[in-house]
Amino acid sequence: MACNTTFVHLPCSYKNETWDGLTWEIVSTDSTEFDSVLSSAKFQLKNSIGEAVLTLTSATLGEVTLNVTTPRQWNVTVEKRILSLDDGIYSWGLETTDADGVVKTRLIGDLKVNADTTL
Repeated sequence: MACNTTFVHLPCSYKNETWDGLTWEIVSTDSTEFDSVLSSAKFQLKNSIGEAVLTLTSATLGEVTLNVTTPRQWNVTVEKRILSLDDGIYSWGLETTDADGVVKTRLIGDLKVNADTTL
C-alpha cells in the first residue's frame, strides 16, 4: 500500500541566511480525517544519512505556529529563521497531532541549502 503524503521541493536557501519557512493549510467541507481539533505540529530537517539536524515544534514559541486549529480548517506556519546548516540537500517532514491523538506526517520533501554567500 502506498502512502499519500505530498512531496514538496522547497525553494533553496543559503547557510547563515534567513529561510522563509512555509505555511500549510487545509480547508475541507466534508467529514474527513481533519474533523478533530489540531493540537500540535512538528517540522524536522534530516541530513543525507537520516540524522535530525533541526526540529521545530508548536510547543516552542516562534518555531511552528498553529494559525487555525478548528476542525476541517487547519493552518500551520513553520516560522522563518536563519539556517546555519552546511550546504547540502536535506529531507524534511511536517507532522501533525490532533485532539484525538492521531499523529500523521502530512508533507515531506527536500530543501537545498547552498554554501554561505557572504563576501
